[in-house]
Amino acid sequence: MVNHQGDALRLGMNWTEEDLGKPQVLVDSAYGMGHPGTFHFRELIEEVSNGVYEAGGKPGVFAVSDICDGVVQATDGMSYSLVSRDIMAAMVEIHALGHPHDGMVLISGNDKSVPAHLLAIARCDLPAIHLPGGTQLNAPDYVSSNEMWEMGAAVQRGELPRQDFERAQRGACPTCGACQFMGSASTGQVLAEALGLALPGSAVVPAPLTKLLRYARASGKQLVRLIEQGLTARRILTRDAFENAIVMHAAIGGSTNALLHLPPIAREAGVEITVDDFDRIHRRVPVLANVKTTGRYPVEYFWYAGGVPAVMLELREMLHLECLTVTGKTLGENLDEIEHSPFFFAERRGYLNNVKVDRDEIIRPRSDPFSADGGVAVLYGNLAPGGAMIKTFSVPEEMHVHIGPARVFDFEDEAIHALMGRRIAPGDVLVIRYEGPRANGMPEMYYAAAILSADRKLNTTTAIVTDGRYSGAMKGPCIGHVAPEALDGGPIALVEENDLIEINAPGRRLAIVGTGGEKRRPEEIDAILAQRRAIWKPPRPRHENGILSLYSRVAGATSEGASIT
Repeated sequence: MVNHQGDALRLGMNWTEEDLGKPQVLVDSAYGMGHPGTFHFRELIEEVSNGVYEAGGKPGVFAVSDICDGVVQATDGMSYSLVSRDIMAAMVEIHALGHPHDGMVLISGNDKSVPAHLLAIARCDLPAIHLPGGTQLNAPDYVSSNEMWEMGAAVQRGELPRQDFERAQRGACPTCGACQFMGSASTGQVLAEALGLALPGSAVVPAPLTKLLRYARASGKQLVRLIEQGLTARRILTRDAFENAIVMHAAIGGSTNALLHLPPIAREAGVEITVDDFDRIHRRVPVLANVKTTGRYPVEYFWYAGGVPAVMLELREMLHLECLTVTGKTLGENLDEIEHSPFFFAERRGYLNNVKVDRDEIIRPRSDPFSADGGVAVLYGNLAPGGAMIKTFSVPEEMHVHIGPARVFDFEDEAIHALMGRRIAPGDVLVIRYEGPRANGMPEMYYAAAILSADRKLNTTTAIVTDGRYSGAMKGPCIGHVAPEALDGGPIALVEENDLIEINAPGRRLAIVGTGGEKRRPEEIDAILAQRRAIWKPPRPRHENGILSLYSRVAGATSEGASIT
């Protein structure tokens, strides 16, 4: 049916009668002034639109901006971060299907905007392309914004001159783009390309390069071709495509937040992916990317070294090469073209010649990996019957197996004050609870983790266990995503001071093994926990109005992505 009023309204925006008959392409972006990762999107929007025009389509430009985890870090605003993913995805769905459009190009590059866009792509099942927003150029001395937390803490303690801190702070974000480490933002861009939803080589392009503008225009052109071919998103988003994404997640040492994002994206596409798939695949895939924060080099150099295609070529036999991609070709066909191209790697690696860094130092050959396995492990036990996550790749070896007394905190702020006041002893296990999705929006515990990892006495002796989550920049002995969360009566709500907590990453175990500082038999622990549960009462809701109150009522389980849909 033709909507005659809708056509009239479009003509009121200076559309022509000819435009009404063209393929209608949603060009939706996270453009906004919340952070450097979106501030440069106006040029990308224009170039995507130009590409759509050149291919005979009509672009319709919309925007739903995101918030920045780095800006809201250590404030109450962090509670809004995870739920913003779902709200943003819903708005893109409304833009795409409410008008409606024939296809869409979505532009994003950061922590919650990329997973939001991937959710929307899977849900709407239109011809769709994701355009990654790129990364920043390096700062002086390779400083990155996540280092400000430990430097700020050092200033507060009188361990670092304020002038040194301010010098680093002024230069930490020298351009627009995602931050210069393999955090949630860069990881999300890599996963979009690994899923086949972004053009080959388009993830984590240094944002100031005109190459990113070329990818933008090419995305607009290609989207119109996908409409003509009838190639919709769910033909690309198969189970094999999600397994490819998890292989890449392991190989880059990606952000643990991917365990929250990929399962609900897969669910929208009719595919079941669980956190156990991450554990299974990470056991056999080596880390090849020697990239900050755990590695040495910035993400800018990762792209110069060949980026996603270079890693895929190293791991070709581990990938499902028959998966379709937005090029209209299979992953295997794309990689064959790239491998035999006289330009693809040459035009990138020349930048490494400028800084005298060898490609194999940044993207290691499979014969000499940065780590033998991907390093994400899912732990189970009487403390986490629904699972918990640890990134063993970034945890000191001596903390892979540990038993220590619990120090219990119902709020992250309390744990931060204890750490800053040096009231945590080597060997302790900090338990930070009531920070899960329904309790408090599942904020990142990054500040506490940063203080811990910067403390030479604690970072190889002391752990954090929480039902909250961690930043993609996290490193150190930290366990998150403990499920069920405390507000739902998960066992983490029953932990008391000086209970003995066992962490066993090789054995995939997280458990209470003692009380009062003494080890006890499993049946004794079960009886004690039953007694505690009989008198436990959930605290009052922390959020009684607004979007966080809705999230508190309807958020799904952490292991399923903590989604509201």
